[in-house]
Amino acid sequence: MSIYLDQAAAAYPDREVLDFYRAELERSGANQEAAHRLGYELRRRLDDAARELSLALADRDDCTVIWGTSGTEIFNLLADSPAAAGKKVLTSRLEHPALLAALRRSAAEVKFAPVGKDGRLRMPADAGAEFSAFHQVQSELGVRQELKPLPGVPLFVDAIQAAGKLPLPPEFDLAAVSGHKFGAPGGAALLAHPRFAGKTKLAEFAYRYRHVEYRCGRPEPALLLTLAFAAARRRAEREAVLRRTAELNAAARELLAGLPLPGSGRSFCTVPAEAASPFILHLMLPGVQSGVVVRMLSAEDVMVAAGSACASETRMPSAALTALGFSREQAYSGLRISFGFDTVPEDVKKMAEALKTVLKNY
Repeated sequence: MSIYLDQAAAAYPDREVLDFYRAELERSGANQEAAHRLGYELRRRLDDAARELSLALADRDDCTVIWGTSGTEIFNLLADSPAAAGKKVLTSRLEHPALLAALRRSAAEVKFAPVGKDGRLRMPADAGAEFSAFHQVQSELGVRQELKPLPGVPLFVDAIQAAGKLPLPPEFDLAAVSGHKFGAPGGAALLAHPRFAGKTKLAEFAYRYRHVEYRCGRPEPALLLTLAFAAARRRAEREAVLRRTAELNAAARELLAGLPLPGSGRSFCTVPAEAASPFILHLMLPGVQSGVVVRMLSAEDVMVAAGSACASETRMPSAALTALGFSREQAYSGLRISFGFDTVPEDVKKMAEALKTVLKNY
């Protein structure tokens, strides 16, 4: 059986989630915008699901929820909305490329907060920003940020790598989540905290974006209902999963740091444990092409990644690593190992043994 440690790209749904989704495909096929009884009932169930999702991810049930089909769709909707469009936006060079592309297109100005060698943000005291957008967990390196809004500046949190695994920052204004990262079949959402003054205008804009300007399609109700169901399951087991995953991460760090590499180099963990999400371990292999290692590990039935999922087919060096000051050559040497809800200690041991074998044969 394959050892799947590319969970930051996509997490397999478990049996209960799949069963729920199959049932909803049969039950929730009506048009949720129709005037008939089935349409009304489906709208009511989606409203209930929005409250369930809000409670599961934000620990409160009164966030405004704007449904979507993917994180990229949510990023573009946000960037085009009154919240960010035409504004001076503060972000970082470690953000997901889809978010940066959307902001560069729509914002009046994009400024970048500096980051330290550990990937942690070094927030300026006064950036002259009108809006800010930052990741909670960086998708490639696993850096975990301690986010707080700047005075008077709304904070958007890209929580796609954190939702369902870690609590959302308590002071967020807006947050994006995507179901396939925590074991739902799909679906995404933008959560607006009750404190966010622009939530009503944002919801009105989202309606026009989808139904008047036709810039995105209508999400499938069964996906959205399953997204909320999966999030509620993750909340119920969050603390236990966090403890278990932290133990797996610590064991992997002990097994993988300092491995001898071709030449005279040794492997090292890119981000210290105290600055990282336990669900992602990023390993540097100086002098080694990580894309080659990924393919060699795949032949050993071990699945990891050479970067974030959206950059896996590019030949460009890692933008995240170059942002931390690594050279272009070094930026081809990063390996991302990401743990899921079903990862067990034996998976980590087998992965470490396979990596040692691959490096000997590299």
